Amino acid sequence: MIVLHPSIIVTMDSERRILRDHFIGIENGEIRYIGKEKPAETEEIVELPHRMIVPGFIDAHTHVAMTILRGLKDDADLMEWLQKYILPMEMRLKPNDVYYGALYGITEMIRSGITAFLDMYYHEIEIAKAVADAGVRAVLSYGSADVFFNRSPEEEFKIAENFRMELEKLARERDAEDRLFFAYGPHSPYGCTKELLEIFRDESRKTGYRIHIHLAETQSEVKQIREKTGYTPIEYLNSIGLLSDKVMAAHVVWVEDKEFGILRERGVHVLHNPISNLKLASGIAPIPRMLGEGINVALATDGPASNNRLDMFREMHVAAIIHKGYNRDPKIVPAKTVVEMATINAAKALGLNNIIGSIEVGKKADLVVINLKKGPHGTPLHDPYSMIVYALDQSYVESVMVNGEWLYRNGEYVKVNLEELREKVQGIRERLMREAGIS
Repeated sequence: MIVLHPSIIVTMDSERRILRDHFIGIENGEIRYIGKEKPAETEEIVELPHRMIVPGFIDAHTHVAMTILRGLKDDADLMEWLQKYILPMEMRLKPNDVYYGALYGITEMIRSGITAFLDMYYHEIEIAKAVADAGVRAVLSYGSADVFFNRSPEEEFKIAENFRMELEKLARERDAEDRLFFAYGPHSPYGCTKELLEIFRDESRKTGYRIHIHLAETQSEVKQIREKTGYTPIEYLNSIGLLSDKVMAAHVVWVEDKEFGILRERGVHVLHNPISNLKLASGIAPIPRMLGEGINVALATDGPASNNRLDMFREMHVAAIIHKGYNRDPKIVPAKTVVEMATINAAKALGLNNIIGSIEVGKKADLVVINLKKGPHGTPLHDPYSMIVYALDQSYVESVMVNGEWLYRNGEYVKVNLEELREKVQGIRERLMREAGIS
């Protein structure tokens, strides 16, 4: 048993206990002991004075390989950004490009304490390989969009099924069945035909796999879907029976009064992307109302081409303050709630709350060590939640562990070479620019 002995443990368990001067015992990748007394049988004791341990953060919606496209086009709205710049460039991406883009993005995630994420992209099996190599945990979905790609619903679904089979095979071969998970990924109500959405609905009911979808992100989406179907995007998906507690809906910015009840009654998990929504001027999701309605809300960065960072500290900070300012109420979306959104709520959204999201005996040892002496913001400590959300940033992350294995320790990556990855990503970027005729 390896034992960690920090000054503070922020458990995020059902009682939201804050433990001081406790030991965490880890064996075979799991937390086996939490207590005031040092365990008798220990292989190694890691003393961590002035350190706070929190559960690994979970990025509940991203497109991690888009590190390659970071900064390609900024200061544009979603549809211009997506259709004029991102999609044409993505058509030029090779599988190996996606692998290196994903691995580079994962190193960025680890640096800010993210140990698990939910992804949607193309060449998704390459992202799975990057997850396996980096040692993190992920739920992965191929971005299905028969409208975008001019394929039949059946053809598009077959691609998703092929990815599922490849993913399950890779997970077995890499002994990563507790780190690699599958979800269906219909891109959006406007990117998929009704027929494709119905296929995913039926398959999710049959197999139990979750559905990851962009929903009600912009006013233009609402207008487009209403003109096409007579419904808002939320009403439309509800009318065809797609919404359920297996649905992980990203953004959900534009919600009408009657739709909060739909989201609550169907058990839909909302994936909140505050910075991306602000940067693309998509709007501000009504998160305080959702929380008040009992809707599960998880926190996410979105992709690094629309954020432009994979930084959970920055995301938590913005999530806490934007709703206060917008609603002119300093009490709503408090720091503790935001940390819940980045940990246990996100684990629940991904269907992984039985293994991650909190520090409890029996759960996986996905942990983040925060060094409170790294800078001046770690003193004095009154409220750990407040400190995490309002004072600290990713520079305070000292070490990161997944499955009881160090991925980042004392400021150094254990499994990846950051400099080599930088060169790879820059080389991919230069080739894409040449192919596109962009200087």
